[in-house]
Amino acid sequence: MKPAAVLLIALASAALGAALGGAYVARREVGAAPAAPENPAAAAPRATAPAHDASASPPDYVSIGSERVSFESLRRRAASDPAFLRGLMERYRNQTDPVARGELLALLNAVSGDEVLRLAVSLTASTRAEDERDGLALLAAYPMDRAEVRETVLAKLGQGGDPQRMGELVAMLTPATMPSEDAAPVIAELAVLARHSDPSLRAQAVLQLAQWDDGEQTEDLLHRAILDPSPDVRAKAIAGVQGSRIRSDRLKEALLAIAADPGSSAADRGAATFALQQFRLNRAEYGIWRRAQAQADADSGEGG
Repeated sequence: MKPAAVLLIALASAALGAALGGAYVARREVGAAPAAPENPAAAAPRATAPAHDASASPPDYVSIGSERVSFESLRRRAASDPAFLRGLMERYRNQTDPVARGELLALLNAVSGDEVLRLAVSLTASTRAEDERDGLALLAAYPMDRAEVRETVLAKLGQGGDPQRMGELVAMLTPATMPSEDAAPVIAELAVLARHSDPSLRAQAVLQLAQWDDGEQTEDLLHRAILDPSPDVRAKAIAGVQGSRIRSDRLKEALLAIAADPGSSAADRGAATFALQQFRLNRAEYGIWRRAQAQADADSGEGG
């Protein structure tokens, strides 16, 4: 490389480091730059493009001022340099371009750590819908044994609101190993939502509850849900039985009834038949299961 080109790259890197509080960040190689789009319509202004979803695959590059910097180099630097990370968080807070803001959000999501967690919790308390959304997206990277995460999600659920949004919050309640005293509020909230009037929210709560608890209350709610008029609730309840250790005679009877009922949907019969493999069956019950399995195989063949 010619001396003049080396000097130009060094000056550009120094300017970029100054923009991030003086820390060094690696520039992408010239040969790695994406080709310009052939279609002029593809070069629409960046502000009109959708923001990057922090839970999706990370972008290859992140916008830092007028520069496009390697995502991975920024992630490594932020993970090892607290001052650099704080600079990125400040840049995120001040960023108005939706795409650049989304890229920074994905970067912070990949770095994680206590400082990012504090940022996430503060964002969820914002009255701006986009800040709250971003805060919850960051929180999704942390396990539920973190009290700050658990309490924030439960507080949001306690506020009620749109069932779809509440269902997204319930989906964040992924079980983690923790003291039973800490898990109790989660179980209590899910038990309430498992009786919600909205079937999609009810279904999501039933499925999550079966992963958190195997007590009598959950067995009762699963039994109710297996008999629910909503196909989505029934499907989630059967999936909840499959994925849990909850077993009882009445759950088995409900599943056998679905598997043997020609009036049940093929999806319900197939799911019930699959779940019954995890139960002890007497000879008569086994005969019902065998016939249901043959019908499920036939249904599957027709669908294929």
